[in-house]
Amino acid sequence: MENLHREIEHVLNEVMEIKSSGMEHFRLSWTGEFKVDKRKAITFIKKRAASLDLLPVFTAKGKEVIIAFVPEIEVGKSKNWINILLLIITFFTTLAAGAMQKGINPLSPISNLLKGMPFSIAIMLILGGHELGHYFAARKNNVAATFPYFIPAPHLIGTFGAVIMMKSPIKDRDSLIEIGAAGPIVGFVLSTIALFIGLSLSTIVSVQNGGILHILLGESILTKSLTKLYFPSLPRGNEVLLHPVAFAGWIGYFITAINLLPIGQLDGGHIAYALFEKKHRFIGYLTFIALLEISLIWFGWIFWGLLILIVVRFRHPPPLDNISEITLRNRIIGYISFIIFTITFIPNPFQMV
Repeated sequence: MENLHREIEHVLNEVMEIKSSGMEHFRLSWTGEFKVDKRKAITFIKKRAASLDLLPVFTAKGKEVIIAFVPEIEVGKSKNWINILLLIITFFTTLAAGAMQKGINPLSPISNLLKGMPFSIAIMLILGGHELGHYFAARKNNVAATFPYFIPAPHLIGTFGAVIMMKSPIKDRDSLIEIGAAGPIVGFVLSTIALFIGLSLSTIVSVQNGGILHILLGESILTKSLTKLYFPSLPRGNEVLLHPVAFAGWIGYFITAINLLPIGQLDGGHIAYALFEKKHRFIGYLTFIALLEISLIWFGWIFWGLLILIVVRFRHPPPLDNISEITLRNRIIGYISFIIFTITFIPNPFQMV
């Protein structure tokens, strides 16, 4: 340990003026100020630390920099058979969901399952594309991640979505934005394609059926605009009956907006932390309060609020390098992500008429 301590200190002395050193949270750490350009110093320390099988952790304290070192994490192999099994099961549950949306019994006969194919393919491409966006952005930023895990569910949609798991720390705030934004942006593009295709196949139906309750899907700014494009004028008492592919696109927008809520470790939380580090928790609290307020419009937001409190929470762990500046490109990507949130968010997803 003493030899390692001296070796690290020798590296740091080349680029910073050390003022103190010691153990912090069971990690070797040094405090001081850089003697050279910050970007060059960080690159130099990262490179030299890698040769010692260490990961440097950078934080700022006023004008001073605190640098701690942790051992590089050994990343084990993923059990890809689980991903494949869940993919197959979810394919069948979404097939069944697609058939039921058409009012068909998906199991009688079993060939009826194939009638759910348009919805199944569309929703799985959207959800899978979202998670693969995260996956490839993680790979680009040298962060180990699993392939997507689909979550099958026996209901109208046939799935609870998909997730990937990060297996190594996120390096810096640029990586946070790229990884956090990649999924929603890919999901948004695929959802928009699905809506364009699905709306061209959708029909107009009457909802005036003497006392019978109907569930209408709510509209975001973008779904309303796209619907107007295909159906410029709807006769009174009529609504657009979405084709299953368009319904998959609608779900894609809904999931995109949920993921872009700037709270905790949601995709939007990653981006908010990277852009507004010191204010990210305050932004999360404000967003949570707003969700509670719009639960007066749709009670389902209470469920999402509870999920945030129990699972997501408001804290976001810092990346390894929390002091490097974000590139202009990634700032733009972050702000574009929040524009996507604004135009896809649906305050009242389900309405009874």
